Amino acid sequence: MNPTAGKGRAAYAGEGVLAGLRRAGHDVVDLTGADADAALARARAAVDGTVGPGTSHGPVDALVVVGGDGMVHLGAQAVAGTDVPLGIVPVGTGNDFAATLGLPVRDPAAAGAALCRALEAGAAGRRAVDAALVTGPGLAGGPRWVAGAVSGGLDAAVNARANLLRHPRGSARYTVAAALELVRYRPWSYRLTFDGVDDRPAADGSATLRLRPGPAGAATWTGRAALVTAANGPQIGGGIRVAPAASLDDGLLDVLVATDLSRAGAVAVFPSMFTGGHVRRRKVHVVRARAVTIEPGPDAWVAGERPLPVAHADGERLGTLPLRVEARARALQVLVEPR
Repeated sequence: MNPTAGKGRAAYAGEGVLAGLRRAGHDVVDLTGADADAALARARAAVDGTVGPGTSHGPVDALVVVGGDGMVHLGAQAVAGTDVPLGIVPVGTGNDFAATLGLPVRDPAAAGAALCRALEAGAAGRRAVDAALVTGPGLAGGPRWVAGAVSGGLDAAVNARANLLRHPRGSARYTVAAALELVRYRPWSYRLTFDGVDDRPAADGSATLRLRPGPAGAATWTGRAALVTAANGPQIGGGIRVAPAASLDDGLLDVLVATDLSRAGAVAVFPSMFTGGHVRRRKVHVVRARAVTIEPGPDAWVAGERPLPVAHADGERLGTLPLRVEARARALQVLVEPR
């Protein structure tokens, strides 16, 4: 659990989840660490079968995280690409991935009960969903798994600013961070390389981005953009519908590119992102592809240019560009109560 998530609610909720799982007859170990790195190390050891109740017979049967999207991100690093499912008790600030799955949000008792029912259901209580694998020289610690979305533009700058703010709490923090970042916003220069582009018309009504064919079926786009987001799921930032048509199980990323918006245009677009209406604006495009490489464009090194934002994912800092984001179909098992 992340004891600081949800204004401290996660610590209280975590104790309740531990007690509830034990009452249901499960053998449970608390893997909470002194910090995120320690918690991840313990989670990976439990999934590998080298610590915890599963040590006598291999890996644990499930890993449960209590917190927000940051804890989902941590859990994904331990279980993605394995057969160990991830259970989620969402009591954080954003909870976007849990909301997309239809889990009870900010109701730890209901989420804990649903978790027990999912475990009792066996295979029927599991759902295989996609995850994105991110690679690049700017990543500390090597490749990273992402459950929700990778942000590399204004949305990343807003995420970084929001993480520095102490007030207000909750999703309003992202609104304040956006207002602060828009004051100094100018579009950045990018080069995007897409692999496995889906040429079918966009279901969300977004405009087509003009791509240049490249070798081995790749396609590229070079230009200035306000937003560059490679989304596995539809929402970020506590309900911002950044890619409203994105699906967790189609094996594709929805890559949002808002091209060359003026400051006034960016200000106008931001409120419509809470409903998903921004994708119908003329300069907002969605490319559905298996993978995308996001890197600085040719003008990124011109004197006077602002540095490109540091990429973020699931609310967490990733690293500097360039980055490659690739959808991995059914890479993540999650515990979901059978309907």
